[in-house]
Amino acid sequence: MRLARPGPSGCGGGGSGHPCSYTPRLVALASLTVAVASHQRREALLRLLRGLDEQLAADAALRAGVRIVVVLDGSTDGSREAVEAAAWTVPVEVLWQPNRGLAAARNAGLRAAGDGLVWFLDDDLVLPPGVVARHRGAHDPARPAVVVGPCRIPPETAAPAALRAWWDEFYATLDRTGTIDRFDRFTVANASAPARLIAGAGGFDERFTAYGLEDYELAVRLLSHEVPLRFEPEAFVWHPDVPPMSLLIRRQEDIGRNTALLAHLHPGTADLLVPPGAVPRSRHVLRRLRLRSPRSLRTTSRIAMLAWRLLRPLGPRASRPFEHLARAAAHAAGVAAGDPGGHLLDRLLGYPPRPATD
Repeated sequence: MRLARPGPSGCGGGGSGHPCSYTPRLVALASLTVAVASHQRREALLRLLRGLDEQLAADAALRAGVRIVVVLDGSTDGSREAVEAAAWTVPVEVLWQPNRGLAAARNAGLRAAGDGLVWFLDDDLVLPPGVVARHRGAHDPARPAVVVGPCRIPPETAAPAALRAWWDEFYATLDRTGTIDRFDRFTVANASAPARLIAGAGGFDERFTAYGLEDYELAVRLLSHEVPLRFEPEAFVWHPDVPPMSLLIRRQEDIGRNTALLAHLHPGTADLLVPPGAVPRSRHVLRRLRLRSPRSLRTTSRIAMLAWRLLRPLGPRASRPFEHLARAAAHAAGVAAGDPGGHLLDRLLGYPPRPATD
């Protein structure tokens, strides 16, 4: 999930007039399938669907040709029953499948879209006024493209300053160019496109079953097919739910595993996934400890996480190095698990390159 700061108005900023009252011209609207993949997040899912329904109920022209498809990826928390029991302004279809991961769930939504537009939305988002119209009005049939909107942390949400600052810089780059020319700047958490563009590139690779990078892998193929990837800052949504640190750390192992998978599938991505050069201090610690196995790295992450919790009352100066170590060790554990040969792990931790073997 991509996050950025809200604009000066609190609703996004940029453009003329107040962004929340912005209404694009809607001409010859193509059919639109809103595809929401969800796993065990009933309340967040219902919050998203209510926001969609509110905007569509207020505008008959806007909702014409719109349907919503919710793909439940193994959810057993009552999501299906809750969605099907509610009365919605536009059709909401629920597809349930055994837990196969986000890529497989998104492919199910893609198939449901047929030849129209598909708008992928993560289930933990909140929609500001006008965002449905922005996505529907952003597509020119003569210039098909994937339209990516940002996901912003609301001002009232408690979030680490470093997190906000990182996303500020990330989106500042996209704001300047308006286009996405690197796979690692792409996300489908809030993205719409003619479904045929995504399907024509092969859809999502379902080998990505754990958290993260399935959108990066898709972007590699979209860019190779010369599909335009357009950044639309006005088509933003809110991302109010910042995960707890324990979940962020656990996800790092999944990201590490998928980093190794992506580098294996597309070797040219390695320089951006694991940039060459000096390694951060936390990874240098792992190298000095000569840790290589997924088990030892995972254990180190857990110990560092415990130290972070214990030292947190003393302030960030005391606790932050252990947070960084916990992240680095979890990520390295995933890379080690997905890269049995160890070459990517060597690069991650700054070991000298191994000599080539026949």
